[in-house]
Amino acid sequence: MVSFPTLSKPEGLKALDEHLLTRSYITGYQASRDDLSVWSAIDKAPSASDYPHASRWYSHIDALLKKDFPGKAQGVSVAGSSAPAAGHTGSSAGPSASAPSSAPKATEATKAVAAAPTTAAVQEVATKPTAPAAAADDDDDDDDDDDDIDLFGEMTPEEKKAKEEKDALIAAAKKRGAEKAKLTKSLIIMDVKPWDDTTDMAALEAEVRGVKKDGLLWGTSKLVPVGFGIKKLQITCVIEDSKVESMDEIIEDQLVRDGESETIQSVDIQAFNKL
Repeated sequence: MVSFPTLSKPEGLKALDEHLLTRSYITGYQASRDDLSVWSAIDKAPSASDYPHASRWYSHIDALLKKDFPGKAQGVSVAGSSAPAAGHTGSSAGPSASAPSSAPKATEATKAVAAAPTTAAVQEVATKPTAPAAAADDDDDDDDDDDDIDLFGEMTPEEKKAKEEKDALIAAAKKRGAEKAKLTKSLIIMDVKPWDDTTDMAALEAEVRGVKKDGLLWGTSKLVPVGFGIKKLQITCVIEDSKVESMDEIIEDQLVRDGESETIQSVDIQAFNKL
């Protein structure tokens, strides 16, 4: 469930603007009662310079309401109903008050909402949870009513074009990310230890460099004393991350080989750095 802070304050409008950064509507891909609820909670149109995404969405919902309520409102009051939210109906309290032209949101759409149900009533309908159906027939009737009363149409050609452009940008970004991932490399420094001081270290290094794999490139090496006349081979290699998924598998399967190697007793990775 989507929720926002008070939309009459800057922090609420900022949260709404950020929510609409990658969306055309509050929820889903078509205008719904969720959009009507949020629209009704805003006093006036958000500033296009401060909240560009909220302003774009607000203008669209306002245009949809104008389309669905084409008649010009004359103003109406209902005894016992709560006072309409300021800025949406443009009417003042009183049994026969009419909408002044200087009201903060006196558009044809908001007058239309005032002339049909009041904004408060519309918002109540939009946010009221659906009661469980008593029988299957009642569910069918409700579905028919929803089909008959559709305040919002499909996406406009402009909105479809904007969505297609946004999807294309996202797809391009993902493609660039995938291509970049293919180019990433890692530098590895390994210590290769012999069985004892009698091991031929030249043969040991030849066995290490004899491991061939696409995306694996052996680098410099040197012999480092360990003790008791034993030396270890310290060797570097560069791997392409997209081609060599696990260096551990290469070490286990092609170098150490469960102790079957006549020269290599063990291999330790001393450093593993991304390039």
